[in-house]
Amino acid sequence: MRDILIVLGMCVAAIVVGILLYMYGPAEMREVSNPAPSEQAAANAAEPASGAVSVQVLDAGTNAGAAAQRKNIATYDTDGFERLWQMAHGNDGTPMPSVDFSERYVIGVFAGTKSSGGHGIEVSEVRDSGDTRTVVITLTKPGAGCMTSQALTSPYQIVTVPISMAVLSKVERTVETACQ
Repeated sequence: MRDILIVLGMCVAAIVVGILLYMYGPAEMREVSNPAPSEQAAANAAEPASGAVSVQVLDAGTNAGAAAQRKNIATYDTDGFERLWQMAHGNDGTPMPSVDFSERYVIGVFAGTKSSGGHGIEVSEVRDSGDTRTVVITLTKPGAGCMTSQALTSPYQIVTVPISMAVLSKVERTVETACQ
């Protein structure tokens, strides 16, 4: 009986420490909520900051046809873009937009299959620094207790950016959206 009380006490202490770390820990450990839609639209319409690269969204959705796993893909030609478009749309007949690959290339980000609605993925920023181009990818998930559709989803986004010889790197962050 004494052993059970010790184990139970340790579990309660671990939970309390976890809650305290979450609430009062460093800011980098806490998730940041999504900006309001009007703030996000204003940020997207603003001129890119120094080092920021202009991003043009070609397509986004919640049901990629053939991307069950989490993937990031950059393609520099029409053949690669056709394969990427096929991953997103399968055989649904959505026409593929034209891209001038002498000036721009395409980046596709796929979240993979999720067990419910409320998930998303986006290229939230692209910035150049020296010989490196960093793609910032934001994955969103529903907050605890949020009501979501109980259907499989597979969020994706396809964007174009100006051509560059810089080496690609990525930064991923996960954001929990508040219940509405």
